[in-house]
Amino acid sequence: GSRAAWIGGQTPQVQWPSGKRQGESLDIVKALDEEFPDTLALWPDKEVTELVNAFRSTFPKQTRPSSRAAFLFSWNVPVFRSEFEKTLDKTEELLSKYGGPFFHGKQISAADCAWAPFLERYAAQLPLLHGGLRPYDPSRWPRLGAWYEAMDAEVPAYSARVRGDEDSWRKVLAQAGYGNAGVPPDLVEEDAEHPQPAVGAWATYAAQRPFLAPTPAEEAAARIVRNREALAKDAMAQGVQQSEVDEGLRAVAAALLEELPPDASSSMAAV
Repeated sequence: GSRAAWIGGQTPQVQWPSGKRQGESLDIVKALDEEFPDTLALWPDKEVTELVNAFRSTFPKQTRPSSRAAFLFSWNVPVFRSEFEKTLDKTEELLSKYGGPFFHGKQISAADCAWAPFLERYAAQLPLLHGGLRPYDPSRWPRLGAWYEAMDAEVPAYSARVRGDEDSWRKVLAQAGYGNAGVPPDLVEEDAEHPQPAVGAWATYAAQRPFLAPTPAEEAAARIVRNREALAKDAMAQGVQQSEVDEGLRAVAAALLEELPPDASSSMAAV
């Protein structure tokens, strides 16, 4: 549906119960500790600050900026494989400092919040730039592999709600302008025999939130139904006819529900 009326400019943004608006990811993380002091502290001490700051000295230098393909390209070509391996080796070492599986030990912290957006992209994108280069492969980087597993299994809100999907991150590499100076690189063909990233824990995430559908497909279909008026408005603003919008939304919802067991789609009647 349409975004909240108060959102404008940079993202992400939050509006606190007091009405105060705040942006910048790490500032929001710090503020969460202040707003919810009875929950697990995400930024408890200077150790976490050091882990957050270590990010700057770990990822490849002199790379082209990009919101969707960061730290991948040097001018118009991918960074050398050896540079990526150095980055992953440093990350592996950093994850050993407090025993893992998270950066600051057994609990998620602001360090994981800072590193996750870039490591999740690397998991999907590096294998397409250099064959066999898989950050989540436990045979090469066991602690990094354990971090990926922990983020997916122990932080269901991340794996089911926050993390981008691998297909989208891969498609970015084939498009001009996302860090590649307008020339998409030649991509390596994926090898299905190699280990793949873990699948998000939707069932655990939804079990704690009774307002959600029991499967991602059903939730996506429900969102389409609930937000159909806003979706139609956006489409018609681009010249699509109302009848075409209705037909398209029905087709997408139906395709999503086809993935469900025969009795699972019955809860859609309540939408």
